[in-house]
Amino acid sequence: MQRLPVSYALVAAVAILGTVSDLSAADNSITAKKDSDAKIKAAMAKLPEADRKLAEAQRYCATLPENRLGSMGPPVKLEVGGKTVFLCCAGCRDDALADPKATLAEAEKLKKVTIALGKLKEKDRVLAEQQRYCPVMEDSRLGSMGTPVRIELKGKPVFLCCEGCREEAEADPEATLKQVEKLTKPKSK
Repeated sequence: MQRLPVSYALVAAVAILGTVSDLSAADNSITAKKDSDAKIKAAMAKLPEADRKLAEAQRYCATLPENRLGSMGPPVKLEVGGKTVFLCCAGCRDDALADPKATLAEAEKLKKVTIALGKLKEKDRVLAEQQRYCPVMEDSRLGSMGTPVRIELKGKPVFLCCEGCREEAEADPEATLKQVEKLTKPKSK
């Protein structure tokens, strides 16, 4: 039996450990997502059924649209201009009331986004929600212009706000994928 040099054994060990580490990180990410979804579901369940349906249709805070309703406990119900909107927390109340037109407009936009994303297959909807914004038109929330367009670049799914962004996204796949990575990177707290 031939013995391998120590350096080969070390390289093999590092490769195996790196793979195990990557798998562990993926498992942790999936577990964290499930925990987060369970927390949101539990918080939403504390609302009366009629309010829960309205909050689920809005899905995100009307003042801080990056925050999922239920991610900070039961959503806060607020009447603005005679209409019901939901906030992620009581801390958003003053901002919501300071500009009622903007708050109502954001709540309506979020309802349209939720409907558009709901037209995607479940797996694609989850990915589009993680990406949130178009990598070409960075201020365009996915779903704000209808159902997001799914393309593949180098074997990876990418979502665009509209068909009009396809040409630019495909013209420079590396830049587009880099932007998607930036958009999906968890924000530090």
